[in-house]
Amino acid sequence: MAKVSRTSKLKQWTREELNTLRREYPKTDTKLLARKLGRTLEAVRFKAKRFGLKKSRAYMEALYVKARNAGQKRSSKKR
Repeated sequence: MAKVSRTSKLKQWTREELNTLRREYPKTDTKLLARKLGRTLEAVRFKAKRFGLKKSRAYMEALYVKARNAGQKRSSKKR
């Protein structure tokens, strides 16, 4: 019985996709970027980590503010 290579089932990343990943990963929601690239969330995270990409400070601060505001709205509804 012949072995099936795992890599033969994987979709190779194109140069354009990699450029998009490098350009947009730091400032874009990973789930949205995965959808745009037609990749799984895990594939985008793995490739970003492999290239040493991280979310920008501004992006992370925006997430924090958004989460904090959402929490304040919930707590005001409970009163």
